[in-house]
Amino acid sequence: MAQRSKKEVLEYLERAEVAAVGTSNMGSPRQRMMHFGADENFNMYVSSMKGDPKIIQWSNIPETAMLIHQGATFMEMEEVEVIGRAEIIRNREEREKAIELMNVRSPIVHNFYEIKATDRLEFIRIKPFIVKYRFVPEILQGEKPTIFEFPENRLSFSAWDDVKAKARAWKEAVRPLSLTASLIPLLLGAAVAFSVLHTIHLSLFLLTVLGGVMIQAGTNMINDWKDADRDNENVEGIRPFTGGSRVIQLGLISRSDMGFFGILISAIAALIGIYLVFAGGWGLIPLILYGSLAGMFYTGGKGKFSFINLAPGIAEFLIATTYGVLMTLGAFYVQTGYFSLQIFLISLPVAILITNVLLINQFQDAGSDGKTGKNTLVVRIGKKRSKNILIGFFITAYILIALLPVFGYAPYALYLAFLSLPFAIQAIRYTQHNYNKTSVDLISGNAHTAITHLFAGLLLVFAFLLKGSGYIFPVLYLVASMLFVVWVWNYIERKRKAMDDFRLAVKK
Repeated sequence: MAQRSKKEVLEYLERAEVAAVGTSNMGSPRQRMMHFGADENFNMYVSSMKGDPKIIQWSNIPETAMLIHQGATFMEMEEVEVIGRAEIIRNREEREKAIELMNVRSPIVHNFYEIKATDRLEFIRIKPFIVKYRFVPEILQGEKPTIFEFPENRLSFSAWDDVKAKARAWKEAVRPLSLTASLIPLLLGAAVAFSVLHTIHLSLFLLTVLGGVMIQAGTNMINDWKDADRDNENVEGIRPFTGGSRVIQLGLISRSDMGFFGILISAIAALIGIYLVFAGGWGLIPLILYGSLAGMFYTGGKGKFSFINLAPGIAEFLIATTYGVLMTLGAFYVQTGYFSLQIFLISLPVAILITNVLLINQFQDAGSDGKTGKNTLVVRIGKKRSKNILIGFFITAYILIALLPVFGYAPYALYLAFLSLPFAIQAIRYTQHNYNKTSVDLISGNAHTAITHLFAGLLLVFAFLLKGSGYIFPVLYLVASMLFVVWVWNYIERKRKAMDDFRLAVKK
């Protein structure tokens, strides 16, 4: 076979339009046709939307194979095979170089460039370890391909890069943003106790928060483990709101590892719970047992028992009671040693708002859930009736917030929680208009519902901190909370805008 020069192979790559890009899914290949560009060193560039599953996969399993194959007839076929390692481009100058290259190579990137939305895209450089060029007639004659090797690129990556990649995968599995579902009621219960006692048992508080957050993280992972088959069929889920973490589907973590570590984390949380029983009181036992049963049987594999399939509204009731009432009561009890009607009533707005987060996230998954026998409330009663329930829950939550100070169960500072009302109104508006449209259309509804729960919950906590002490600590807490809300909101908005810009670019 006549050996080609680098220049000749690069000229072929310039003529080619798309490549089959392969990545690993726990040892099984995944392919996607993508537009690409190449520089003079055979670094290959591709692009995709931020948050795209392919980007997440590359972030955690960067080994990549590319095949560029074209020709008018079989005997004119040429191909280039590239084996290398992908990296997301972070450097600004290198990113500009990639944009310039891909702007002329990819219609999608060009459209994003035209609407000034390239910040919604990630650009990936695949550093080659080996590049092979083949020409079919010469292959049939048994001649060797043209091979270029790049040993220096192998040396540019370390074992530490793999450790960081695996850590990112487990972070995705835990779903850290979802952990506000447990954090808010735990903070609220402790804040109410602080307003009563004017002090707090710090070590017990920290253990309570750690145990509560760990039980949710473990439950998230167990649910992904049990729902793996269903999630394989879910093509409408919109991360980070619906469809689970999808790390199993992306091949980042095996199903068995997900189940094992989910159970392990839950077991550690249970040990913390046992310690808190001895330290705080036996009244925690029914709360722990209830929460454990809810977590174990909230969902299940196909054909297996789960509360979701038991009766309409059971699963939603479990979420409301576990991540609203029980965690608030538990955090309060650990500090005070007793329960009260006041703490129960105060927990209700949080319980209702977290139920709405669960409810609206069921809309995008309704199609796949119905096909796979996961009978959520939206599947059972339909999107229109579920939408009306969601709106009713929002109204009920704010009515409760309005009434609690009037009847002496909370300080009037609780009315600060109405600062979150604009988000609730927007959530209602987006849901009302888009509940029966595409998954992407409803993203703003998901986002505003989640922010309403977070913002309102943090403000409820602030109201009781004001009652329990002076102004310095509550103000510091408020500043930190608002910064956190802004950060979460910006994160969600980036996801939403990326999807909107992608649709606009595709339409162009």
